[in-house]
Amino acid sequence: MPAFTYPLAWIAALTLPALVAIYFLRHRFRCQQVSSLLLWQLHRESREGGRRVERPQWSLVFFLELLILTLLVLAATGPRWQVPHTTRPLIVVLDDSQSMLAGPEGERPRDRAIEKLEELTKERRFRSFQLIAAGTTPRLLGDKARHLRELEDQFEQWTCQAPQARLNTALGLARAMGHQEADLLVLTDEAPARSPGQGHLRWIALGQPSINFAFINAARSVHGAEDRVLLEIANPSALTGTNTLRVVAGTNVLHQETLTLATNKTHRLTFPIAAHTPKLQATLGPDALAGDNEVHLVPAARPRVRVRIAIEDEELHGLVADSLAATGLRALDEDPPELVVHQSDSVPAGKEAWGLRWLPPPEKPERFTGPFVMDANHPLTRGLSLPGIVWGGHPGATNAPSYRPVITAGNVPLLTHRPELDGRQQLTLRYVPNHSTLHTTQHWPALFWNLLDWRSQAKPGLREANHRLGTDIAYRPANDEVVIQKPDGTQQTLQAPGTEIRLPVNLPGVYEVHSGSGTNRMSETFAVNFLAGEESNLARAVSGDWGKWGTENEIRLEYASILPYLVLLALAIMVWHLACIARQGGRV
Repeated sequence: MPAFTYPLAWIAALTLPALVAIYFLRHRFRCQQVSSLLLWQLHRESREGGRRVERPQWSLVFFLELLILTLLVLAATGPRWQVPHTTRPLIVVLDDSQSMLAGPEGERPRDRAIEKLEELTKERRFRSFQLIAAGTTPRLLGDKARHLRELEDQFEQWTCQAPQARLNTALGLARAMGHQEADLLVLTDEAPARSPGQGHLRWIALGQPSINFAFINAARSVHGAEDRVLLEIANPSALTGTNTLRVVAGTNVLHQETLTLATNKTHRLTFPIAAHTPKLQATLGPDALAGDNEVHLVPAARPRVRVRIAIEDEELHGLVADSLAATGLRALDEDPPELVVHQSDSVPAGKEAWGLRWLPPPEKPERFTGPFVMDANHPLTRGLSLPGIVWGGHPGATNAPSYRPVITAGNVPLLTHRPELDGRQQLTLRYVPNHSTLHTTQHWPALFWNLLDWRSQAKPGLREANHRLGTDIAYRPANDEVVIQKPDGTQQTLQAPGTEIRLPVNLPGVYEVHSGSGTNRMSETFAVNFLAGEESNLARAVSGDWGKWGTENEIRLEYASILPYLVLLALAIMVWHLACIARQGGRV
């Protein structure tokens, strides 16, 4: 709603300089001799306007006339003002993804969005302001504010580091907070899936298409005694482009090449690297978006489990040792043990020792050929299948109290599991190798790999060393306090009352996490990289404005005309003007 309904009426403002001109122009008189002045009622010079410019004689009447004309001109323009009690709150959904930082400083979509918000608040008054950052999950940037200048601290929290912007989820939160009483505004760099219409929602996009190269995949994984590195670079732009790839480890340049990629083409690079090689850094040359031009890869995590084999039978001992060695997850030492494979009736000693009890063979084992029933949700059966195998077990066996069946042949338990109150796990295996074929298949080492992997995941620390930004990073602390050092140098202390927490990671880069104290203090390094192909696609960035804050009639109801007040004031001043003229005997 404009402040002046009829702006062409400003043409009437030409009467104001005309009035001033009248007071500058005076009549020119000649001297004339007469015999008497009796016939002259007014013997003073007329003060009416004329053609001669003289020094004006400003009087109260002039100022009253000037004010009357000004009020009538304002009234003719149809001025309106927003009634305070009809203003609505404004809830702003801000795109918090990396693409809002594309472009040079001062011309980024984020910078233009703040300028646009300031412009809108000058055009329309709002009762209050609320900011919501739409990233992987929506988050409030602060409390409600009465004035836009109170939001400066909240704008600093709008970092635009998320790998994606879930705008619809953030809009759902905004609608729930607004209770159908607020105007909604979305500031982003992409077009809406459909036009919002006139539902008190306005969608403004402030992006510009640009050429951009990006890392869309990066990994460093265990490959035998070495690590294997994978890098994938894409050109999601609408035009062919050229960029430079550089891979360094410390001061050593491991790889460098110039890439020329057509639109929507990718380049994949894989190479081995020594496991002890420190942090690896891969970079691309400058382009529209800097956030996807760099990745860090720290040495891959190599979880190892200390296993003690407490079995006297040499043949069975050798079978277990070979099975554990095939997994690649067994540590070289075994003290203190984290897993004990035994045949005794007692639970292994040690607060960290899990137990796998291998029951001695019965006098007359029974051979089971299936069907085998497995608990598909158990960690030991992940990716496991038992087709066409023979399992030699104990005939007539039943579940011991508090044991959960993991693998059964009908109703005969073959592998069972019982969790301890202190977090340890106890397993019971009924398997006779001389009457079985499972240990001659690839499913046997897979069973032991699942066991050691399950045990390693229960250990304090990180499971993986390299992560994508936006994914959950699970961490098992050594005590109830965790200190995390972020790439920007800041530190954050977290309380960890449970056995596992999710680390708060919102920036790409290399992190350090510490927990425990004394000899049990544990420090680990992990990397977080921005790898989001959709977000790096700046070809879809657009500029536009969709939707309105209500219908025209609804907006008119929020504004009131002040024309009657201006006319009444002009009439009152006219009465004052007439009174002044009458007091001066009809002279101006």
